[in-house]
Amino acid sequence: MKNNIIQEQIDWIKSGKIGCVFASALVKQREKIGWHFVYIDTDLNKINIWHYIQKYAKDTFIASLVFPDTWTITDVRNWALNNGMYIEDIGDMYEGLRIKMNEGVSWVQYFGPDSPVKTRQSPHPMLTFTVKLPAHIYAKTMVKGIYHLAHASIEFFTAKQANTLWERSFAKTKKELGFKPTLREAAKTTFIK
Repeated sequence: MKNNIIQEQIDWIKSGKIGCVFASALVKQREKIGWHFVYIDTDLNKINIWHYIQKYAKDTFIASLVFPDTWTITDVRNWALNNGMYIEDIGDMYEGLRIKMNEGVSWVQYFGPDSPVKTRQSPHPMLTFTVKLPAHIYAKTMVKGIYHLAHASIEFFTAKQANTLWERSFAKTKKELGFKPTLREAAKTTFIK
């Protein structure tokens, strides 16, 4: 069952509904680039995110933690706050979920059927974040000390392919949303207050 749930999440990302053409292309290479999915099927307070990271840290660059369908955005938020993540205020209306990594702060994204952002309405609740930077990343996404989901390895793309994926991501996201993305849909924003 948990493998089916993870596969449904992967298939949703591949489908392009996520908006990010990079993610749709990269999830097809998830094993090669160190994007690992794990199903969290335990009590809210009985698993520690650091245990997962330490267990898989050697070859994990992006972590996607998938939660049971019975969990809501509030349940996942509470779990995250009980397991080493914290909230960063982003203006009057928005919050960003963060986790401190060894060399920076990772921006954590929530995906789930109850996400207020259309391009994050995945079949199952999930948190996704960058654990560490790979050797080959897309330079346009660099901000010192910030780990962004766009920091996945582009080792298997040419510069031209990476530029094309970057440009198509903006157009695809706008098409999926039906409007130009705002701060509400930005990568730095996880929750609406």
